[in-house]
Parts: sequence; C-alpha cells; structure tokens
Amino acid sequence: MDKTLDIHGAALFVTDSGGPGEPLMFLPGFLFDGRQFDPQVRSLRATYRCLTLDFRGQGRSAPARGGYQIEQQTADVAAVIGQLGLPPVHLVGLSMGGFVSMRIAARQPHLVRSLTLVNTSAAPHPKRKFPKQLALAGVARVAGVSLPPIVAGIEDEMYGQAFRTDPSRAAERDVWRRRWAAADRASLVRTLLGFMIRPDMRAELPDIITPTLIISGGSDTSLPPAFSREMHRLIRGSRYVEVPGAGHSSPLEAPEAVTSALREFLAAL
Repeated sequence: MDKTLDIHGAALFVTDSGGPGEPLMFLPGFLFDGRQFDPQVRSLRATYRCLTLDFRGQGRSAPARGGYQIEQQTADVAAVIGQLGLPPVHLVGLSMGGFVSMRIAARQPHLVRSLTLVNTSAAPHPKRKFPKQLALAGVARVAGVSLPPIVAGIEDEMYGQAFRTDPSRAAERDVWRRRWAAADRASLVRTLLGFMIRPDMRAELPDIITPTLIISGGSDTSLPPAFSREMHRLIRGSRYVEVPGAGHSSPLEAPEAVTSALREFLAAL
C-alpha cells in the first residue's frame, strides 16, 4: 500500500506492506529511495510490517521549498513514525538514512524498538570529499545526473567494484541510472549540501540504548568499514557484520547477506 503524507510542509512517499507483524521501517541513502531495500522487503514482509520512506525531494517524494538538512530530515521521519502509530519501530537506515536513524535512537528512544545502521557513519562529512562533491553538484544542478562522467562518479561512490563491473547486473544499474536522471536536480543538490554540513554525532552514540546492528560493506569506499567499527565501539552491546566485497549499497549488491544478518538480529530480539 502506497501513501503520501503531508509532513512539515513536504509530501513524503511511504510504502507499507501492512499486516500484523512488528513495524520495520527502511530509510534509504542519498540518490536512492525506498526501493533500495526491495530485496529485504520481499523477504521479510511475511513476518514484519515493512515500510519504506523516500526523503523529501528524493525518489517519489515531492520537492520541498526547504528543510533538506539532516536535523529536518530527522524530524520528518519521527513525525511519520508518530502519524502512522508505529512506535516502537525497528528502524533500518543506510548512509543518509543512518544519519537520521541514529539521531532518532539517541534522542527519542521511545520511538525505536531496534536500530540497524548500514554503510553509514556518525562522524562529520569527510573533508577530503568536499572539492569533488561540490564540483559534481554544480554540474549536476545545471546538466542533470545523466551525463556519463556524473554517472561514473556516482557509481564509483555508491557501488563496490564487483557489482559495478558485473555484466549480469547491468540491468539493475540501469534502473537506478534512469531514476537518477529523472530526479529533481535542485532537491538533490540541496540534500547533498544538507548532509555535508551535518554535525558530529559520535558524542551521542553512548546514549543509544536500543539493540543495535551495524552492517558495513567490506569494499565500501564512500564510508569505509572503519566508520562502522567506530560506531560499534561507541554503541554499547551493538553487533557488527561486515559483508565482504560489498560497496556502499550493500542491500542491493549483496541482498542475501544483508537480509540474513537483519533477520538473525531481529529474531534474537
């Protein structure tokens, strides 16, 4: 069941499998939408009520006049959880979705039954990335994200080499290229700038008391496993799983491994 919710002046697109199971909400990374977790939803919806959310201006959510900073995105998700009557929810966030998820878990623990952080980081945005990403943002704003150099730069960041060069998975890559090409350019640039200036979250990680699973891709060059291991050290009792060969989009690249880790974690609760 698909629905659009009016949240803080933004029309946010949510999918909801329904059913009596405990709610399990997936939050995607930058440039992606809830379909980034399609393999996990297909596998888990018989047991859990699976929901996905597209951030403002991404995927199937409409562009908004503002509010693309991580703190506003966090407020958006918390409002969706409340409006749908989900608390406490199993919250799964990848990259930017993880930036949001960890803030909710640390500051509003009553909303969260469990936390899964995938290919993400609590540290500030790496300064080494600013020049290249600002340049790409400028070109993308003017010309879109379908130009071959832009697509190549995105895929270098988002995928591990194994997925990026596998001919048998070309169709999957093409699907996301078409979606990126159709995205609202201004929203993507504002979202990028919004998470580039996010504050350091590491001091708040010890406040997270909910059961936590941390998944990283062994070949993630965007946010390498060192970031995930740091979060594992700072969140008491957390579990850590590293998926060999997976890049920054491990739920797409290695769906069976990510689903298995998530299923085992949730079952243990």
